[in-house]
Amino acid sequence: MKVTEIPLEQLRGAAWNANGMDEEMVEHLRESINRYGLVENLVVRQLTPDCFEVLSGNQRLKLLREMDVTPVPCYVVQLDDSHARLLAQALNHIRGQDDLGLRAELVKEVLKTIPQAQVIALLPETAQGLRSLAILGQDSMANYLQNWQAAQSVRLRNLLFKLTPMQLEVVEEALSQMLPAARASRDKSPNAKGTALYLLCRSYLERSDR
Repeated sequence: MKVTEIPLEQLRGAAWNANGMDEEMVEHLRESINRYGLVENLVVRQLTPDCFEVLSGNQRLKLLREMDVTPVPCYVVQLDDSHARLLAQALNHIRGQDDLGLRAELVKEVLKTIPQAQVIALLPETAQGLRSLAILGQDSMANYLQNWQAAQSVRLRNLLFKLTPMQLEVVEEALSQMLPAARASRDKSPNAKGTALYLLCRSYLERSDR
């Protein structure tokens, strides 16, 4: 399948796209595009001579619009509505899972030449998670398992919420009030809003236990 360069203005995001990305992951994606360019082509289908619907790459499309990157390299497929949605789900969810030992070796090699701050900007790990990955395999099996668990526990994960405008306003206000505490927290997660949400939930649970 050949790559087709398509003008940015001819690309349309799929209104039915179910795949979302939180602000932290968007920033990782932005950093990746800024640093390495668009290394994964979009998958689109042609609706009209001048309009293509994006089946895979809707989050990348948003950033490409912000950056005014055009034309955009795409794979063009010919599919009806049902098969287009099926392919989109497959592309969004058929992903492999890293072998943690191999990932640890990779991270150790990367950290030899690239500063930790730059690595964190691209990967969904905290500083503690990177340290845990970097020392895997260098100690006893007990410590290996402990570090493996630490690496797993601090890897950032996504939660997707769909809110009404009124609900979103309340949530944003609550998070903004909790952000100072989140930034001062001993939790070194680079995702301040995620930490703020965690602190809000923990506070609620602590009050409900009394």
